[in-house]
Amino acid sequence: MVLSFALGAFAVVPPEVWARGPDICLWKHLFGLAACPACGSTRALAAFFHGHLAQALAYNRNVMVTGPMLIGLLTQDVISGIMKLWEK
Repeated sequence: MVLSFALGAFAVVPPEVWARGPDICLWKHLFGLAACPACGSTRALAAFFHGHLAQALAYNRNVMVTGPMLIGLLTQDVISGIMKLWEK
């Protein structure tokens, strides 16, 4: 359910809105790092789910792994839910 909500938010809210938001990187705030490997992931996922692949890659290159992985997890959850309903 949480995954569905998060992916829905990425698909509905434009990447530009996420880019204007506050900096929420815990590693950056707790340890004073300039940037961590995950910085920009929220903006990158929003751009990815809007089909802006070049923009997504500019935010964070990890999106080429995390985006399809999230789609796979959502697909697995949907199939599992359908199978549970089918058994009843």
